Amino acid sequence: MKLWVRIAWASTFLVLMTVTTVGGLLFFAEKRQLLSSLMGQQRESVERFAQVCIESTAEQNDIILINYVGSLAQAPGFKFAYFADANGKYVTHSDPSKIGITEADSKTKVSALTDYTRVHNPDGVDEIIFPVIYQGRGIGIASIGHDRGYFKEQIDKTMQSAFVRLFYISSAVSILGILGSFLFARGLTKPLAELTRATQVIGKGELKHRIPVQGQDEIGALGRAFNDMAQKLEELDQLKSDFVSSVSHELRSPLTALKGFLQMFQMGLTGPINDTQKDNINLMLQCTDRLAKFVNNILDVAKLEAGMMDFNLSAVDPRAVAHEIVSLFQPQASSEKIIVTLDSPASPSFVKADSDKLKQVFTNLINNALKFTPEGGSVKVWIRDEAKTVRMGVTDTGVGIPKNEIGKLFNKFEQVKATKEQAKAKGTGLGLAIVKQIVDGMGGKISVESQPGQGTTFFFHLPKTSERAVAA
Repeated sequence: MKLWVRIAWASTFLVLMTVTTVGGLLFFAEKRQLLSSLMGQQRESVERFAQVCIESTAEQNDIILINYVGSLAQAPGFKFAYFADANGKYVTHSDPSKIGITEADSKTKVSALTDYTRVHNPDGVDEIIFPVIYQGRGIGIASIGHDRGYFKEQIDKTMQSAFVRLFYISSAVSILGILGSFLFARGLTKPLAELTRATQVIGKGELKHRIPVQGQDEIGALGRAFNDMAQKLEELDQLKSDFVSSVSHELRSPLTALKGFLQMFQMGLTGPINDTQKDNINLMLQCTDRLAKFVNNILDVAKLEAGMMDFNLSAVDPRAVAHEIVSLFQPQASSEKIIVTLDSPASPSFVKADSDKLKQVFTNLINNALKFTPEGGSVKVWIRDEAKTVRMGVTDTGVGIPKNEIGKLFNKFEQVKATKEQAKAKGTGLGLAIVKQIVDGMGGKISVESQPGQGTTFFFHLPKTSERAVAA
């Protein structure tokens, strides 16, 4: 799972946990506030009733009480209301039949009451009782009873409505939070993804690549450090290329002179030589040719990397090029008892390529195949006509390449350690690097397939052209 997805899910989890926790706390706080408000209203109601009882007693006017109790009876959830004197006798009652009656229960309440009291009766009625104090002494109690079920139902309805509101609000906040989490995570890891891609590009040798840097935070500092590193790598690579190119040029001239003198000695132009001297001169000429080939390869790589290699692109028939190079390798292949064949279409398909460079590609690939193919093996050069490209390749029955080494084949000076000792001749590790640079320079792409012990296939594509070659 990608880093930004993990960060997004973690942020989403935190958002949901926070919203759920806060929503739950708000819900219970709302419920508590509602209960507190309801109880406060009930207390205010019984206090006002007690005050009316005091006024009625002071004025000796029971009509005030009767009217007030009648108004209380209109309230939702009302069950009863009464005023009992100090002896427990009902002075007024919402049930007129109880007026003037003294009940044991009312006596007990009067004698025990000293302050506001709430009584939960077993018949489902919540009774709120308040002492009636007149001229400094208790003259009785005022009581109002409410239907507990009614108020519970009202509370439930209110809380259900509150829950729905909280649910919609929480859902909206959650959606925005989740969306924000994903955008935040994406924005946070995007520079890291760009840095990863840039690292891969730099790893492929494109040292001019840079990443855009924004911000002054740690990620911005990392981006600037990466660009500084890439700049230094580019400078070092340029210094190396300049050094190699300079040294190679300086080596080419004395090598040419040395080879010329050795050929003079070999032909006896400077005097007669014996057989031992001839053998030594032949050996020195071979070493000189090998060193010259190495210097030329280094120069080719330096030119290709510096963009100084000229490509004279034109319509080329790859069959003719491949046939020419295969013919050149037939004597060497016969001496090594290896069969070299060419498999190509009957009709030509022209590609946009540099004929000389294409010859160099086939030469390097065939030479590489022969080097790792044992006696009795085979090397097949093949050409396949496709829709928009021509596919060409060299397949051998050699030692093969381990899968973990394939990615290194086109690196400069890179040789496969597992097969290096099985090669018939030592190489410079530049041939395949040159092949890739040439194929890329002609607008193509090269790949490789291999199985250890079963052989290797190098193949590349070049774009077709509607033009026709002037000469094969």
